[in-house]
Amino acid sequence: MKKLLLGVAVLALVGAAVYGVFLRGAATETTTETAPTTPVTAEDALVAEAKVVPARYAALSLPIGGVISEMLVQEGDQVQSGQALLRLDRARAEAEVAQAQAQLAQAQAAYDKLMAGATPEEITAADAQLRASQAQLRQIEGSVTTADRAAAAAQIQQAQAHLAELRAGTKHIDLRAAEVQLAQAQTNLAAQRDQLSAAKTTAQLQMQQCVNGLTEAQAAYATAKRNWEYARDTGKDPNAVLDPKSGKKVRMKLDDKEKQHYYDAYIQAQAAMHKAEVAVTQAQVAYDAARAAEVSGIQAAEQQVASAQAALDKLRAGADADELAAARAQVASSQAGLDKLRGDQHTGALDAAQAAVDQAKAGLDRLRAGASKSELAVAAAEVQSAGASVKLAQVALSEAELRAPFAGVVAALDLKVGEYVAPGTPVVHLADMSGWRIETTDLTELNVGRVDEGSPAAVTFDALPGLELLGKVSRVRPLGENKQGDITYIVTIVPDRYEARLRWNMTASVTIAP
Repeated sequence: MKKLLLGVAVLALVGAAVYGVFLRGAATETTTETAPTTPVTAEDALVAEAKVVPARYAALSLPIGGVISEMLVQEGDQVQSGQALLRLDRARAEAEVAQAQAQLAQAQAAYDKLMAGATPEEITAADAQLRASQAQLRQIEGSVTTADRAAAAAQIQQAQAHLAELRAGTKHIDLRAAEVQLAQAQTNLAAQRDQLSAAKTTAQLQMQQCVNGLTEAQAAYATAKRNWEYARDTGKDPNAVLDPKSGKKVRMKLDDKEKQHYYDAYIQAQAAMHKAEVAVTQAQVAYDAARAAEVSGIQAAEQQVASAQAALDKLRAGADADELAAARAQVASSQAGLDKLRGDQHTGALDAAQAAVDQAKAGLDRLRAGASKSELAVAAAEVQSAGASVKLAQVALSEAELRAPFAGVVAALDLKVGEYVAPGTPVVHLADMSGWRIETTDLTELNVGRVDEGSPAAVTFDALPGLELLGKVSRVRPLGENKQGDITYIVTIVPDRYEARLRWNMTASVTIAP
């Protein structure tokens, strides 16, 4: 704001030079525009303070916290877009990826087994069971009591009721119950996501608070240590006092008690710093536990949704041929048992044995036919759930590595290997210094209305006397900001040529032709 307020005085000193600069700019515009450009006088120009910024820059941070294990670049290095800059300790994340991949392989193997059908050994076993049932067809004997007859009669009624139920299809009430169960599972999944995410966010905030506390404790420890070492080495008070006689600040000589005071303060600050370090470690463990709980909790809830969906699909599909055959075999078996108990021992035994044969045959047919649609649906859902877990683990692993979003120069590194970095903390400042921009925030609402994109400008620099760059206004930011009571706007000027001597944040003075 200083230069803007003193613009008239400055222009009185440099008016002739400014007039020449903008007269040349106006003449250039006359060759490219159909309408002639009016020459700009020194009184029309706007003068403002500015600074030099790269064509593109960013303060980079990591979405998660952790300990720096590798620094892959140094300050001043030229990097390419996508190049890795640093990595956190990824041992835990790599182990979680390996575990998730193993679970996916296990789920895929189970699904492939269902798709492949029964093994030759399983079919051989079922065939042996069928032959054993056929052998029993001629070996059934038994005695009869009144209780046996009543139990057999009840068993056949139950088998007949079950067969009738399968033939009639799924009841509406059962379908409704399965639909409700699916809706409950889906609601539980949404609740689990919200609850576990909130718990993770709370743990993350607590960890950040502990990191801030550690920073404060480290600063207090450094001060206490410096005071104690000065008192120990010099025997004087590190805090100077004003001598009433000379009027100068002097450091008083300390006795043993006063020295002990500074030593006690040093020990207390050291203990406080260690306590803060422990708190950061505990907060990190709590945050990691919250993240793991979020992953496992959501996986369990998704599995419940998949199981409920498969159960509903099975009810909607109704009974298959194997289930009907098994139910008919159970009716026949129960009827045979009842006939046997009623006295027709030979016929009943044969019927029971035949029922066993039918049941064994149905089991053999089931193995040969392969898995049902509902079983395949459940297995496929487990594969999808395990695959999602792998992706989550891989995302967590990738978040432990910081990569350059664009090509540029590493302007500053704020961390070292072994240090802990909190989520969202800027650690690398990256800039594309292949081109420079000049930004001013000195133009108020009273002046910015006279500046347009394309307006010619001249730029000088405090650190480079005699250097003047011509350029044009490339952008006037629409949003103004309150700066010491004035509404100011950011105006960006693009120089016409590249100047290698410029440095980031150099101060400059811009003169703009309205």
